[in-house]
Amino acid sequence: MKNLFLIWLFISSNFIFGQKLIVTPDGLRDLNDNNKTFIVINSDGKTSKLLYDNSLKYINKNYKSPEDVIKGKIEGEYLKFNTHVDNFLIVNNSGAKIPINTDYTIELNFKDGKVKFEVTSIDMYTKNGSYKVLFNGGAFDGYPIFNKKGELKRPETKKEIETYFNEQINSLSEFLFEKNNTDNW
Repeated sequence: MKNLFLIWLFISSNFIFGQKLIVTPDGLRDLNDNNKTFIVINSDGKTSKLLYDNSLKYINKNYKSPEDVIKGKIEGEYLKFNTHVDNFLIVNNSGAKIPINTDYTIELNFKDGKVKFEVTSIDMYTKNGSYKVLFNGGAFDGYPIFNKKGELKRPETKKEIETYFNEQINSLSEFLFEKNNTDNW
């Protein structure tokens, strides 16, 4: 019986939190449909207003100045917020470890039972701003993940970016599904 429960838990968590973004030469894309720059988080039974409110809770609990990061909102329909991350990732450049910061914008659109999650802009750069991590390009353009032919050149960087954003999706999903109940004190 315990094994059946564990199997059910694994399947249901993959179903609920199974939406993933991947890094492609064209930027972040839906793992299941590379034509889409967004993923849809399904949450049957939740109203758009509740999903919106839970997303605001997420921002309020995870950001020092929530009022400063929110850049647009329409109650129950739309939420746009910016994030800055120091030392977002480390790029290996011929043995030298280069810390990379990032600024990115997420837009959330709400409908009853679902949330559209999209990273609408992302800027990954060295602390002094002289070089950038790019999804594609030549060696003289910065630190491209893919070369101009679409060949993967920085698999570690690709994996770090995917892991980061998929963890953000999972973290937000916990708030959307109200699985972060911290009121048990």
